[in-house]
Parts: sequence; C-alpha cells; structure tokens
Amino acid sequence: MGREATAPEQGFTAIEFLIYTSIAALLLSFAAPLVDRAINQSQVDQAMEIAEESIKQARRTARIYNTEVLMHIVSDGEESQDSIKLSVPNMQRHSSLNEVSEEFALPAGVDILSTDDVIQFDPSGEVDWPAMIVFTSTQAGDGGQHLRID
Repeated sequence: MGREATAPEQGFTAIEFLIYTSIAALLLSFAAPLVDRAINQSQVDQAMEIAEESIKQARRTARIYNTEVLMHIVSDGEESQDSIKLSVPNMQRHSSLNEVSEEFALPAGVDILSTDDVIQFDPSGEVDWPAMIVFTSTQAGDGGQHLRID
C-alpha cells in the first residue's frame, strides 16, 4: 500500500532554544540598566515634587498666619529616610498652629543635600537668603537635580 502522511512535529530543538534564550539574555542585559536609571530618576523627580509642595505649604502658612515658618532639611545620612519638616517658632501667638507642623518624607532611594539645614520664611512667605537643595539618587552616579529657593 502507500505511505501515510505524517504531520510534522512541533516544538523547539535544543539549538533553537539556546539561540532564543541567548537573544533574550542579550536584550535584557541592555535593558536592565535603562530601567534601573528610569526608576532612580522617578524617585528623584518625586522628591522634587515633595520639596516644591513643602515650599508652597511653608509660604502659604507664613502668609495665612502672618508668622515666620521654618523649613528643616533632615538628612541623617546612611540608614534613615530623609525628610523636610515645617515648623512655626512663634506658636504661642497662634494657638491654632499646632496642626501646621508637618513632615514630608522623601522616597527611600534619594539623598538630599542643602546649603542650609534650616530655611526661614518671613511672614510674607519670602526667604531672606536664597538656598539650594540638591536631590541625588543613592543608586546612580548621576548629577541629581537642583531646587533653588528664593
């Protein structure tokens, strides 16, 4: 009688599998640093947004209550999370200012450097001396971002 037609076998051979995994590993080796850099940059961007919001809050509080507001840059170094704290030194004049003291925590992967540890906003919401805050990623060697307060 005649030969019966058989369907071709489906699947990968060992050589095909090695080629596909080699290509995937090569693509991942190029993509991983880019993804890591993007994550670090997003953390620095988030820290910038938090700092800008804390500055707005300090100016708003100073103007509303017509009092000085202090912005403390808290950078304890190695293990602890950096933060920005707002406080009102003349709280005895305004009994309703107890809830105004706030702390803004920065993302864990961000270091904060500042020209001043304390930045003082006058009752009009302005600063006497300009200050600079620099945000850098703890993971990447990039230059970071600068925020000038004046």
